[in-house]
Amino acid sequence: MTDLSGLRAVVTGGASGIGLATARALAERGAAVAVLDLGPDQLPAPLLGLKADVTDDVSVRAAVGDAVEQLGGLDILVNNAGIGAIGTIEDNPDEQWHQVL
Repeated sequence: MTDLSGLRAVVTGGASGIGLATARALAERGAAVAVLDLGPDQLPAPLLGLKADVTDDVSVRAAVGDAVEQLGGLDILVNNAGIGAIGTIEDNPDEQWHQVL
């Protein structure tokens, strides 16, 4: 499928890197795209930037609600945002691994 016209997408962590490339690719194929990120202020048109912290449920629910309202619905979700840990399982406390997962 290369034509995404009429579809509405949300990309988390889409203000840079792989997320931004994904958001741009969706938009280039015709989708309306909202980007959820901690710093969505410098996104190129036609991307819609919405501030959200994926570790905060209230923040995510509000941003997704805004995206649905502004885009007129939601068809595609790209869960790109994430964090990592450095070291082995033994090097990091369980709390850090729970946050990563």
